[in-house]
Amino acid sequence: MLRVVQDFLGLTRPMQDADGIACFTVNTAAGRIALNEILQNIRRTILLVDLDGSFWDPVRWPKRPLIVCQIPRLFSRLGRHRLFMMAYLTGRASEQLRSFGMLVRGVVAWCQFGAERWQDGKQVDLVPVPPGLEAAKSELDGTPYSVERKTHAVAVHWTAADVDSAVELLLTQQQTLADQHLLAYHPGNLVVELSPLGMSKKVSAACFARQFLPAEVIEGFVREFTPVEQGVYEQIWASLEASGTKFVPSLQSPYFIFVGDSAPDMGVFLLLDYLRGLGIPVLKVAVKGNNPYKPLEDLADIVVDGPAGALQFVRELELHTAPWWLRFLRRSLGHAA
Repeated sequence: MLRVVQDFLGLTRPMQDADGIACFTVNTAAGRIALNEILQNIRRTILLVDLDGSFWDPVRWPKRPLIVCQIPRLFSRLGRHRLFMMAYLTGRASEQLRSFGMLVRGVVAWCQFGAERWQDGKQVDLVPVPPGLEAAKSELDGTPYSVERKTHAVAVHWTAADVDSAVELLLTQQQTLADQHLLAYHPGNLVVELSPLGMSKKVSAACFARQFLPAEVIEGFVREFTPVEQGVYEQIWASLEASGTKFVPSLQSPYFIFVGDSAPDMGVFLLLDYLRGLGIPVLKVAVKGNNPYKPLEDLADIVVDGPAGALQFVRELELHTAPWWLRFLRRSLGHAA
């Protein structure tokens, strides 16, 4: 009888693009299958997200992002009560996220592209600071752009209003700077980041996924890395083991969702494509913004419209995992609960 009432009220419907219930469409058959699996097995789902450009608009001055105040509470609720894990994979430093109120209970933060990891108040540096970083930072003194100096990386920000030719010149200069000081070069959404050589979201995501899967599963993906990337991968994993991080080496039937918006996130999409090829349900969500990265959108299962669309996607994810009576209340109150 209870099931009949739920069906009548529409409380057991999957996510859909109808009646204002959701702000997205699942574009791929594999994505629809994965989403159905995820909603039925939510407590084995791992939600990994990018932050800048995905959940708030990128800004020229990185200390002043406009973060919707409900985001930290929503993410913490997902990590503590709904999902197996809620995690960030971001270029931000952990201290920056702390100042924004984004380091919350129930969330694991992989920061500076995975150079540092934060969980439950404990931060661990996973790779050494690159020796050429300080010299690269000093050469950025006097630049007209906004320079974000971090422990393991440096980023330069601009705005969508800046002249395209000036941005192209900036990118060329940063590529040269990276080559001179043996740093990795990562152009993103209104930002270019210089980080340890071999460090990328692709490498960090592989280490992240290895926490939940047998090592041999991830090794097939890692074999395609360059020797430098493999060295960073091994360094990160060794640091995780030395830090006493608790692993779940073989989580039964794990499910992965990733939300990202720019070129550095492509590496995570490649990992999810690899896992999908092994029969693991994954969902790739691309965020369309002021500076959309078309290859990411073309490979995504779901494309949402800007940070507001990404936030709505996560709200819908939580809404569909809550008890039926809470889903009814939240829909009635417009998700205000």
